[in-house]
Amino acid sequence: MTALHWPLALLASALALSSVLLLTRALPRVSVPGVIGELLTFALVGALLLTGAPLACLLLVLLAGLAGTALGLYRFLNR
Repeated sequence: MTALHWPLALLASALALSSVLLLTRALPRVSVPGVIGELLTFALVGALLLTGAPLACLLLVLLAGLAGTALGLYRFLNR
């Protein structure tokens, strides 16, 4: 079953990174594509949790979101 988990985890990681960067790019305003990306990431993580994905898959998504948040805040604070 992990053959299904890894592509979902990679897609969720890409969405987590890009949607956080989209959200922090337009920070006083709300970025609609960023919010949609976050909702899709949440849905994919939910699917991974419900299908019993290994912890490494979930950790990959968490680290991608963390990297996106760090990069976005770095860009925002250095404007």
